[in-house]
Amino acid sequence: IVPIVMAGVLGIYGLIVAVILTQAITTPTAEGKTQYSVFNGYCHLAAGLCCGISCLAAGGTIGIIGEVGVVSFGMKASGGKRAWSTGEGTDGRDGGDVAGGNDRVNAEDANKLYVGLLIMLIFSEALALYGLIVALILSQKSYTCEE
Repeated sequence: IVPIVMAGVLGIYGLIVAVILTQAITTPTAEGKTQYSVFNGYCHLAAGLCCGISCLAAGGTIGIIGEVGVVSFGMKASGGKRAWSTGEGTDGRDGGDVAGGNDRVNAEDANKLYVGLLIMLIFSEALALYGLIVALILSQKSYTCEE
């Protein structure tokens, strides 16, 4: 569930950037003149792309790490056997022991695997956080059109 929550945060990053960029857009005057320059438009485009692409990269990384983590926990729980793909151990003829005797999963090994998984998830979330920071910096750049 941790990768799902961390991936949900990526959408919030995009929402933050969208709200900030939307507030920076000004409407034209009654004469049709605008204060919103092409420079501002390109800065806002770059900010949106920076946040979006970094969140895309972070989301892909979080997905891969989450998948590998789930498969690793499954392999550890089944004692290294791929019971879900080979059908071994599903009919109860192997004694009913999921981990296979001496290869029983202990809490310390599971905690080590979980801590490693969590650290990788945190560093992959940092990719999106860096993109958010750069997008916020880009959104603060502005050029006002003069008459």
